Amino acid sequence: MKTFASLFHDLDGMTKTNDRLDRLVYYFKSADPEDSIWVCWFLAGNRIKGAIKTSEIRAFVSEKVNLPIWLVEECHDRVGDLAETISLLAGSMGSARSLGLNQTIRKFLLPLRGMDSDDRKDLLFEVWDHLAMEEMLPFHKLLTGGFRMGVSKGNLCKALARVGGVEPAVIAQRLAGSWTCDDLSMQDLLNPADNHHESINRPYPFCLASPLQEKADTLGQLADWQVEWKWDGIRAQLLTTGGGSGMLWSRGEESIEESFPEILECIPHLPSGVCLDGEILAWGREGLRSFSRLQKRLGRKQPGPSVQKKEPVRFQAYDLLRIDGEDLRALPMSERREQLEKLIQSLPNSLPLGISPLVHEKDWASLENRRKESRERGVEGFMLKRMDSKYESGRVKGCWYKWKVDPYVADMVVVSAQLGHGKRANLYSDYSLAVWNENGELVTVAKAYSGLSNEEIEKVDRFVRKNIIGKFGPVRGVKPKLVLEIAFEGAQASGRHKSGVALRFPRINRWRKDKKIEEADTLETIRGYAGMNETTFTIEGVKTDSDGNLLLF
Repeated sequence: MKTFASLFHDLDGMTKTNDRLDRLVYYFKSADPEDSIWVCWFLAGNRIKGAIKTSEIRAFVSEKVNLPIWLVEECHDRVGDLAETISLLAGSMGSARSLGLNQTIRKFLLPLRGMDSDDRKDLLFEVWDHLAMEEMLPFHKLLTGGFRMGVSKGNLCKALARVGGVEPAVIAQRLAGSWTCDDLSMQDLLNPADNHHESINRPYPFCLASPLQEKADTLGQLADWQVEWKWDGIRAQLLTTGGGSGMLWSRGEESIEESFPEILECIPHLPSGVCLDGEILAWGREGLRSFSRLQKRLGRKQPGPSVQKKEPVRFQAYDLLRIDGEDLRALPMSERREQLEKLIQSLPNSLPLGISPLVHEKDWASLENRRKESRERGVEGFMLKRMDSKYESGRVKGCWYKWKVDPYVADMVVVSAQLGHGKRANLYSDYSLAVWNENGELVTVAKAYSGLSNEEIEKVDRFVRKNIIGKFGPVRGVKPKLVLEIAFEGAQASGRHKSGVALRFPRINRWRKDKKIEEADTLETIRGYAGMNETTFTIEGVKTDSDGNLLLF
């Protein structure tokens, strides 16, 4: 555990990527392989879930250090991080015994999930007496699920590639999907030999697009780019593994085939060893539906026939990564697209599987005018993909761009604030925002915490502290005087919100110092946005253009 704690604190204090890579390489070369695979598992984005509830661990700490629960909660609010709070309160000055990371996890972390409350308390009390002070923070980061070491999954793959002499792309696929430290060893992970059976059962690392921040015409000739509509759905990969079986993986590398059984009906019609990259969309008999309809399927395990009939879905493919077991990712985008079109054309039209159509325009100006139709079509803008681009792992600038439409904006009033977390633990940086309803009352419609500069947050913090009008746990009611411009991707009707609407991805666009609260927007305006997003986008049957692309609009 000491070796892991040293790694954690070193990485936490480093600011340069190369320094972190060097430190990871040193660790993987010298550490116990049974400990190293756990580090890989955590850095790949996995967490030990269901070990303990936040309220329970607060109560245990309160009892351990003989402090009232309200004081422990106040400490948490001030520190901003639960793991750090526990470490500071419950940490001892003792020296740890010689348990490694693997032993510590199996003795003190994994058993927590199957225990009753009293047994969990006894085990944690033992932990707090056992761990050295420098080990407390990394252990509780693992316990609370807030594990961060400033290392991306891509950099983890680079470090492991340097250790094992294996391509980072191979490492990335071995780390993808659902696996445990009992399934995969460091020896397997760094094995230079390619396990074909293993590879076809796991998704490829997703290729991600960068936001287009410059003008489109700076990208060169339009003919060098493949243009598609940017779909508003769930990114996924559809795999066939042979024998009429297959899997559906989300971008978060979770197996989601149980939630969308109708998409798995396509698998018997596909060749063996296929991997399709695409988007799961809400799709009724009349065509594309809004994302709000898709949300009704999210989180549902094994939806029944009535749910499938009421809220049908479709897999919209836009890339072919593998066919007949052959990896196509190194081929140019244009060649992969050609093979994808041939594959989709060979399938029955009745399947909930289609191809993302291409958009053809003569120049960038015409394309930009076409992009203005996005909201009417129920999409988010364009995807721009270089015709000669490979399917890369992660976000590689210059290969793929997302050219989204401008977000909706609305002026809203700050009505309450809450202390932030981490570096903002002592600043009121999380805000609840309201608009005017038809009765002239401010109604909360969103929460936002990003978008202001550090200087602006400090100014708002000073304002909040001087203008508190009520306390509701950690939340502070504030005199309605500040107006912020909030950007958001869309709105939809919601029975869970008092205002009746919910916003997608709200964030602060700017501080409107030039506006009085009377000039803030109304609930009617927000409802108008929601109405626009509830539109159904229709097609007439199944049609294709002269190029064989499915016509959706």
